[in-house]
Amino acid sequence: MRKLFLLMLSGLLASALANGYSGEEWNVGEDQATVTERINLTIPQRVALHLTEDEWIVDLNSPVPGQNGEGCYLVPKGYQGSLEDAIADALAGNFTPIDRYPAIKDLNGNGRIDEGEKGTLICLNQKVLQKFCNNGEGCELDLKVTRTLGGPAYGQGGVVEKAPDFNNYYKFVQFNGFDNGTPFELLKALGQRLPGWLDDIIIEAFWFDGSEVAGTYQFNFLFMLAAL
Repeated sequence: MRKLFLLMLSGLLASALANGYSGEEWNVGEDQATVTERINLTIPQRVALHLTEDEWIVDLNSPVPGQNGEGCYLVPKGYQGSLEDAIADALAGNFTPIDRYPAIKDLNGNGRIDEGEKGTLICLNQKVLQKFCNNGEGCELDLKVTRTLGGPAYGQGGVVEKAPDFNNYYKFVQFNGFDNGTPFELLKALGQRLPGWLDDIIIEAFWFDGSEVAGTYQFNFLFMLAAL
């Protein structure tokens, strides 16, 4: 029986040590007694990403008309803005949603094509990219776009990164002509960790500006978060 008791006691001590307990402390006094506990805390460095959507299908046989900053919009013929400008105008509601390619439609129903009812097509997609990085020296988010099918003549393509909870951060990159895995810096935080899970809005855009060639195209978008 004594041997069994000693074995049980040894097991309890081993369990206590395994769980981080290193011993006991006691103090006896007349008016006051104190004991001290030491706490050792380990926080490992971690970086993590969560993408809320892993595929976007753009089929110009039946373009999805724009709504709430997603889908396809008519860019009027003669528009002089850049791709970044066109994205901003689509998001601001300055372009008309359209479900036709090429972009031509009797929008007001008067039986003819008036000015502003013919042009090119821009299609947008939005998703949330959640980032976690607890490195006190900072982190960097990069994007690598790799075209895996089709040639380079697909119009213009770009990505907007918005981080409303990080000083209203904004960044635009244009990837057509640089779709061979060239890294684009989307966000860099220096000398600080990112605040919890940081929710970024990623806006992807293709502008079929009249330079595109018929075909099938595929792309891989690789988002990479690294501690600095």
